[in-house]
Amino acid sequence: MPTARVLPDWNVRIKYGKAEPYRYYGVALGLFDRMEISGQFTETSSVSLASIWPEYGYHKDRSAGARLVLSKEKKWFPQIAAGVYDPVGTLLFPSRYLVASKQMGTLDFTLGMGQGLLGGQSLADITREQKGKEALDTTFLFSSPFRPSRLFGGAEYHYSPDLTFTAEYSSLKYEGMFGSPAKADIPLNFGVKYRPWEYITLQGGWMRGQELAIGLAADMPLSPEGMLVWKKEKPYESDEQRRWLAHNADDWQLAMLLGKEIRDDGFSEVAVSVRDSKLWIEAANSRYLSDARAMGRLAQIADALCPEDITTWYLNLTRQGQIRQSLKTSRANLLAFMNSRLDKEGFLTYGELDAHATVHHAEFFAGKDEGEAYRPEYDWYSFTISPRVKTFLNNKNGFFKHKAVLQPRLKLFPRRGTILHAEMDLPLYNEWDSVDYAKREPEPTRTDLTEFEASSSPRLTILALEQYIQLPAEILGRVAGGYFESAYAGIGGEVFRFFRDGLYGIGVESEIVRKRDPDDTFRLHPTIDKNYTTAFLNLYAQLVPSLGIEGGLKLGRFLGGDTGFEIELRRSWKYFTIGGWYTTTASSGVFSDPYNVGSTQKGVYIRVPLSLFADRELRGKLLYTFTSFTRDAGATVSQPSRLFPMDPYGSADSLKRSLNDMRRQ
Repeated sequence: MPTARVLPDWNVRIKYGKAEPYRYYGVALGLFDRMEISGQFTETSSVSLASIWPEYGYHKDRSAGARLVLSKEKKWFPQIAAGVYDPVGTLLFPSRYLVASKQMGTLDFTLGMGQGLLGGQSLADITREQKGKEALDTTFLFSSPFRPSRLFGGAEYHYSPDLTFTAEYSSLKYEGMFGSPAKADIPLNFGVKYRPWEYITLQGGWMRGQELAIGLAADMPLSPEGMLVWKKEKPYESDEQRRWLAHNADDWQLAMLLGKEIRDDGFSEVAVSVRDSKLWIEAANSRYLSDARAMGRLAQIADALCPEDITTWYLNLTRQGQIRQSLKTSRANLLAFMNSRLDKEGFLTYGELDAHATVHHAEFFAGKDEGEAYRPEYDWYSFTISPRVKTFLNNKNGFFKHKAVLQPRLKLFPRRGTILHAEMDLPLYNEWDSVDYAKREPEPTRTDLTEFEASSSPRLTILALEQYIQLPAEILGRVAGGYFESAYAGIGGEVFRFFRDGLYGIGVESEIVRKRDPDDTFRLHPTIDKNYTTAFLNLYAQLVPSLGIEGGLKLGRFLGGDTGFEIELRRSWKYFTIGGWYTTTASSGVFSDPYNVGSTQKGVYIRVPLSLFADRELRGKLLYTFTSFTRDAGATVSQPSRLFPMDPYGSADSLKRSLNDMRRQ
């Protein structure tokens, strides 16, 4: 039975449970200390699909839920929450409820009112109310508040911080649920929870007087410093010889010395120029998760080497050769802030931090050739190799079908802002050759995906040349051509403009691509000669910057020629990003297959910082995506990289809010 308790903000719970005939696999996330969202797979061992799909096994259902705290607990008042579970979709386990919980010493009492299954209704009664089998049928969710209801409740006794005993009264009518468990001997459940380690909880219970239950949960905060404690970074120190060389150097020699030191310290795209009492530094943050920490490290190196007469500094952070954040400050002002003699507000009063470097660039170079800046030799290539698992869910030949690959990726940098991308899939294990999923159209966009994934032979997935361009009026540009992904090759372009230090942005994007041959990595498709064309207006906004909530909207023409929109909402916090998207298009008249007509696309994803697995701060993230059934409507084509939507941590507004991190050196 649910309680009014929710996970703390940005804490995640991964869980497994078993109480026959049900087995649960799920995850939950706490948000803002007010909300908890969850997703779950439920396997029902009393319902076998072996007679239809021999390899599928027991029936499996995916569902989602949410709980919102309406009123927090106070001295004399309980915490009150409202929640829903499985409110749309298959509606095999739908419930909604209002619940209150109150802590009294070591006892935590709960009393609630449930509807749907929690209201004692049978599955047959609920499904009769559905209008149809639409994926987003909201009949139950928005039904009358006066529908059949039942009370439920219970208590937890916290014997110690690691040991809890539970007793509850269940409002479920078990014999009317999907899978038809036996009628409850008694409507009571008893359980125990024990935490042997900090993040792990073991659970056991005696359910409805007839069934043993077991469970395992892992609760942990989402933090970039995870499995290993980060080693403390040593502050930058220069030796006597380098300080002597810097003191006696002319402007060009000082720029060379600084440029080499910054590059050797781990930064890339470095450029340095010195003009009398002014210093100009450009560098890409390839060291830290925090751009503020990167800016602080640049200041530390500059202060250690620059003679005292270099008093005005321009520090710029770049991406793909484009300046994204530009700070102009006096040396005295910056050092006062770094040494905590000046607070952030005072520092920004005397300094200028901007998302665009045009004004600062014009001030420093004053019409002279920017080529006078010293650019140390940089690594002209980068090579990474990473594992990836691609999972096809809920196919009739098996619920989980995996393909494990190694992805070596090579990037060449022939000139500033130019990148040649090359990537391969090297299969290690492949079950996609047994996936039964037929293409839905003569010229499909995505439903032919198994043709490109079934083979266990190595395949070149990306071979593309990309150029970043700085356009007038602070507009960022990007063009690319080549093999973009396993299924498509062609050309693509994008322009984007940020406003208010990166809080908002608008851009346009288009691609013209052709299908690749599934059997020959270097050929185009032998029978499909259609040009697939996309065209989008892209809108971006940091909706609640202080909470890391941002959104994006794509409006326009998708790969299949259908027009519509894709909306994306996400939260980026502590260098994790969790988000989801929903796509709907006018597919009638464009597609012929009924599975495509009227279909929508939706999914969720998480980006995890690599530093979670390291003993130090690292750039880079792992991405895991979970999407709905593949359809041809609402499809887009992958690009080597994108300007939209951007990482919010790279905005000038984010740098302003995290500026105190500059002191953490």
